[in-house]
Amino acid sequence: MLFMKKRRFSAALLIILIFLSGLISAGCKLPSTYGTKHGQKNIPPDDPPITTDLNIHFLELGNRYTGDSIYINYGEIDILIDAGSRTSSAAAIKAYIDEHIKDNKLEFVIATHGHQDHIAGFYSVNTYTGIFDSYEIGTIIDFPRTNSTTVTYNNYKTARDIAVASGAVHYTALQCYRNEGDAQRIYDLGDGVQLEILYNYYYENNTGSENDYSVCIRIIKDGNYFLFTGDLEKNGEDRLVDYYAEHHGGLGHAVLYKAGHHGSVTSSNEKLMAAITPEYVVVTACVGTAEYNASPAVVFPSQAFVNRVAPYTDKVYATSFVPDYANNVFTSFNGNITFSVQDDNFKILCSNNNLKLKETQWFINNRVIPNAWKSYLRRK
Repeated sequence: MLFMKKRRFSAALLIILIFLSGLISAGCKLPSTYGTKHGQKNIPPDDPPITTDLNIHFLELGNRYTGDSIYINYGEIDILIDAGSRTSSAAAIKAYIDEHIKDNKLEFVIATHGHQDHIAGFYSVNTYTGIFDSYEIGTIIDFPRTNSTTVTYNNYKTARDIAVASGAVHYTALQCYRNEGDAQRIYDLGDGVQLEILYNYYYENNTGSENDYSVCIRIIKDGNYFLFTGDLEKNGEDRLVDYYAEHHGGLGHAVLYKAGHHGSVTSSNEKLMAAITPEYVVVTACVGTAEYNASPAVVFPSQAFVNRVAPYTDKVYATSFVPDYANNVFTSFNGNITFSVQDDNFKILCSNNNLKLKETQWFINNRVIPNAWKSYLRRK
């Protein structure tokens, strides 16, 4: 009898193993487990990613350093805005893009300004292949003015010029705004989607900071604006608002705003916020980092930034987290953030969690919640 029970048990086990083997061979995966990071539960999105024709991706950069790299894909059009934060980030950027790009070509590459945390991943070094050497490049648009004399900037410029010699075309943002030669202020990406190069006073005036030289752009789809201002600071923001109010009827409501200068105290000022009334805000930064300043109120995203954004939206998200900069400890905050657009439907999908900034343990421990967020009513 015992022998018969063992045989039945073995047969049942064999059936289960055959079933699981069939699942694996068919390409199915067993359910993943979700851990915790920085005191927050890593909860997967409620829904699978929706099928969209426009996706804006805010990338984690694989190290403890704050920087920007934003990948936009629309059909067969691929756009990269910046490639920070260090040369090593090129590997993280490429690994992410390669999951989405179809033809190994970036139709547009935009370098906003000459700081390392925005351009270091564009050129190759002995240990990493830069973005310019990894893809066929269509059009490069970059900053018309810089005070930078760094090795990083010179390496960027050399790599850019090699890409141009290999077939890419290069314009400054000022040439684009002026429609000089073949440069265009507005590039039609198809089906009413446009890439617009905005005017910046500091394209023509060298009295600003390096951050104020930033290339400013927006993506337009079905009358909706998605705004990117690089590291523009208060002087640049104020002049941007004034110029567009005088010459173009204003900047208009921004459904999505990439927080200026990583959510620092110097950007996302009252005048710009009132002009664009942002609905979604993404901070490309290592939350809590002491990289630039260890003062608690100043680390990204700053209390001043939070206070200025709060009257307009509580839909604020951030990419990475650095709980201990000195000891090189970094991880995901929201993680890689994808802003998906389908018709007039907008959706945030994050690789780590979909928590709003105000819901995170870091915010609860390190920031004072603004009154606007205490009684916030979701915008219809």
